[in-house]
Amino acid sequence: EGVAYSMAQWYPKVSEYDFMGWHADPYIGREFHGVWGDFDVTIHIDSAYTIGGTGVLQNAREIGHGYYDDEKVKPKPDENGKLAWNFVAEDVHDFVWGADKNYVHTRLEMDEGPTLHFFYLDEPDLKDNWERLPEFTARIFEFASANFGKYPYPQYSVIQGGDGGMEYPMATLITGKRKLSSLVGVTVHEAMHEWYQSVLATNEGLYPWMDEGFCTFTSSKVMSHLFNPDEDTRVGSYYNSYLNLASSGREEPLYTMADHYNTNYAYGANSYGKGAVFAAQLGCIIGNENLMNGMRRYFEEWKFKHPTPNDFIRVMEKTSGTHLKWYLNYMLGDEQIDYAIRRVEGNGDKTILELHNEGSMPMPVDIDILTADSSRKQIHIPLEIMRNAKPKEEVEDYTVAEDWSWTSPAYFLEVDMPISEIREIEIDRSGRMADVNRENNLIEIQADTKIIIAN
Repeated sequence: EGVAYSMAQWYPKVSEYDFMGWHADPYIGREFHGVWGDFDVTIHIDSAYTIGGTGVLQNAREIGHGYYDDEKVKPKPDENGKLAWNFVAEDVHDFVWGADKNYVHTRLEMDEGPTLHFFYLDEPDLKDNWERLPEFTARIFEFASANFGKYPYPQYSVIQGGDGGMEYPMATLITGKRKLSSLVGVTVHEAMHEWYQSVLATNEGLYPWMDEGFCTFTSSKVMSHLFNPDEDTRVGSYYNSYLNLASSGREEPLYTMADHYNTNYAYGANSYGKGAVFAAQLGCIIGNENLMNGMRRYFEEWKFKHPTPNDFIRVMEKTSGTHLKWYLNYMLGDEQIDYAIRRVEGNGDKTILELHNEGSMPMPVDIDILTADSSRKQIHIPLEIMRNAKPKEEVEDYTVAEDWSWTSPAYFLEVDMPISEIREIEIDRSGRMADVNRENNLIEIQADTKIIIAN
């Protein structure tokens, strides 16, 4: 888009060393893993340029360029016509900067949050949307800090640069010639990387889904908050990304290292789509309240510590009281979920359901029943290896049935009402379970039906 400098990956990076040893992996264009440190960077550049980047500018009074409000104070270049921009950033594992002679620089001071900086080219077709971006960005940080953990850095810069969207500590490079919804959307996703790439900083080479996937999951909630606060945010469009991958025959295990996928398609659908499903689907196992509490607890307990998948799942176990080792194990592979209603039969004042696990991954199951008087009831069937049951959520008439053993393909459920009073039975009406075949999840019952045997 004509920006002069987008300076990323511009210096030798220190290799991370941890319990697995050295992580001296070459960067081939996908993911990173770096060491936190304190950066003190001075950039000498022609005084016509405006710079935005990681860190806090230490000499704003001498620089001006929108960092200092007193218009009477003018920048004083050296004898070569250059200014020396001094940025300091603490507890970051990377440093990025962008510069252009034609940048507009605006900033917004949040009452309880970081100072927000915006850098974009002074062009007529950019002005309207970029002038609206600060108000949206402030709402991003307010919502994310309240729901996923408080943003710990003093500033954040949104920089029009030479990348469609790439995250760095305290800053992002994005392309700027976008519609407002796209401009806000890319800013949301890159901002959420501050939580999962900059602060938690899992080893993205090994677990790209813990960054990209969790960013996708949380970004969906932020976008709903910004544009449609009344919508149900338990399930996002990322489910379709994963389900399309699962049906494509090109799925690869989620544990595949980022740089070692056979196709970019599998890498993207896994890291973004299935990674987001990994988090969201926990809602139908431990309940949405436990899930959201667990996300905040995960951030607070593991910030600046490079958590692994086991660290995340242990936080969710401690938050919910539910055993989840099995969930981690299955989701890291390429197993798929497919539950079915195979038979419904009236038996006096009872109704017997025959349910089947036709997939390769076990899950707890919610049975939603629509009655003849249009009321709803939900029966939760815990998985035996959970050692717990999901708490009641949206349905008032909620009961917990006997556990379903993960080794048993079939389960028989006795419902305490005659079949004549039932109009519809559905597995996972909420859609939170990533079932690859939902056609066998729903049975509609006519008033005079005695028995239904599915094909």
